[in-house]
Amino acid sequence: MNQKTHIDDIVPIEDVCGQIRETYSSENISIAHVVVTGDAKPHLHRKMEEVYYVTKGQGQVVIGDKTLEIREGDTIPIPKDTVHYLRQTAGPLEILAITHPKFDPSDMIPPPQ
Repeated sequence: MNQKTHIDDIVPIEDVCGQIRETYSSENISIAHVVVTGDAKPHLHRKMEEVYYVTKGQGQVVIGDKTLEIREGDTIPIPKDTVHYLRQTAGPLEILAITHPKFDPSDMIPPPQ
């Protein structure tokens, strides 16, 4: 059976990346709408790989030792075991974050010091 979810019906949570609304989750995948508020905190995932799709604005994503300029329409793969974070540089930055397997908050790991 098909179901639909509207973003306005989802209560946002604060996360290392900003304000997040998980719009879909199954056993294998999660999709979240993220409003980046300033600079996200550097982190990595041991289990999850992510793909970011920029839906609004522009900014930067830092992946390992590379900084990429990003803008609406960009798709950015984030391999697991790679430190990464987003930077808001010019107004609102919104992305869809797709994770495989599904999002697990215990897999939000600070970078090694």
